[in-house]
Amino acid sequence: MTTMNFDQIYQSLQTGVESVAKESLDGYVNQAKKDGEQALGTIKENLQRWAIEVESGALNKEDLEFLLQGEEALDELVALKEAGLAAVQIDKFRNGLINMIIGTITGIVKV
Repeated sequence: MTTMNFDQIYQSLQTGVESVAKESLDGYVNQAKKDGEQALGTIKENLQRWAIEVESGALNKEDLEFLLQGEEALDELVALKEAGLAAVQIDKFRNGLINMIIGTITGIVKV
């Protein structure tokens, strides 16, 4: 088994933030990108630990989703709230981020 490169995963996640922002919040891409990148930075250590656990088989896709749903950093999204976006739009972006993170980690780790 090859060892996972977390830096590669993290770079993919950072790139994915902008894609999710464009898909879910047209017109608020800059705020969404700022919030998404800040959230990723806040949970980076957890993401690294979880990616290792996914790779080892200690966590599955559903476990990872459960852990991400509980991350407060993904709830904050301050710039979007300050921009006056409705909670439904912010939730759409948040869920997009979670799905992107799960897809990236499980795709690179090959779960």
